[in-house]
Amino acid sequence: MKLLFLILGLIFFSCETKNKQGITETNKLEETSEEKQSFIVGDVNNDKVQDTAFVSFNQQNEYDDLIIKFTNNIPEIDFGQSLGVSIEKTEDLNFDGANEIIIFSRTHEGWWNYISVWSFKSDKWKEIQKTKGFISDDKDFENRIVKDKNQYYLIGDDQWNEDENGDFKKIRVKI
Repeated sequence: MKLLFLILGLIFFSCETKNKQGITETNKLEETSEEKQSFIVGDVNNDKVQDTAFVSFNQQNEYDDLIIKFTNNIPEIDFGQSLGVSIEKTEDLNFDGANEIIIFSRTHEGWWNYISVWSFKSDKWKEIQKTKGFISDDKDFENRIVKDKNQYYLIGDDQWNEDENGDFKKIRVKI
């Protein structure tokens, strides 16, 4: 029995590594990968030229540090940590002549996404509204902004309440 504990102890302690100063480090994969995606986002700065968003993922751990860069000298959006994004253009929601964008950001909560609407005005990005949505299929990206009596609403899902069919209840957030 003592021999078994000795062998297990040797195996356990031989798995650690030490740096030059003799400090123990854990064995973990520390690769950094960078991916880029691009999305046509319409004319967000009202210069009559189509703009493109480039999403850079810099993977440091299970989450990606996400930065959205744009063409035509439009400032970037530092989105922080996300498991992935999709960006779509929307119509002009605040009547400034330029379209807004809607960003779907995957979270660590399974199929739940943060859905945010962004407007570019006075050379700055502003998040004008945000909600959460259950995104499990391509159709779940559709119809997230609706107009009712000259007012726009961002449509989200209430993750704590279901309707009689077992679907998440829809919530309307005024833009």
